[in-house]
Amino acid sequence: MFFARFIVFFSAFLLASIVDALPLKPRASALNVAKCTNPAVKLVEHDCNVALLGLGGGIAGAIEFLRVNAASTTAVSGTCRVTATAVDGGSTIDISKGRLEGHGSTNGGFDNLLTACGPSPGSMVIGGGALPSGNIEIAISAA
Repeated sequence: MFFARFIVFFSAFLLASIVDALPLKPRASALNVAKCTNPAVKLVEHDCNVALLGLGGGIAGAIEFLRVNAASTTAVSGTCRVTATAVDGGSTIDISKGRLEGHGSTNGGFDNLLTACGPSPGSMVIGGGALPSGNIEIAISAA
C-alpha cells in the first residue's frame, strides 16, 4: 500500500515538474485593437499617409506588397513616423498593401488605426503578414 501511494505521489511530482519546465508560447496580440498612446499630440494626417507609403523603400503606386527581410521597417514624413513590426513569432514582413492599409477591414490596418486614434501616436496589430508566422504591428509616432 505504501509503495502504491509512493508511486502515485512520485508520478504526480514528475508530471508537475515536466509541465512546469515546458516553454510557454507567447499569447497572440489582440487584432484590430487600437492603443492610442498620446492623444494630446496631433500629427499631420497627410504626413502619416506619406510615411506609410514610404515603408520598405516605398509602396506607392502599383506596388502591391510590403516585403522586408527584417522584423521592422520605419519611414518618416514631416511630423509623422510610421513603423511596421513583425510580432507574435514573425521575423520578416510580407504583407499586402491592402491588408496593411486596412480600408475598414475587421483584421486591423492603418486606416483603422487613424480612425480610432486620429493622427495621434498609437499602434494596432494587423492579422497575418509576418513570416514564418505571426502578425504585423503598425505604429505611428511623432517624427
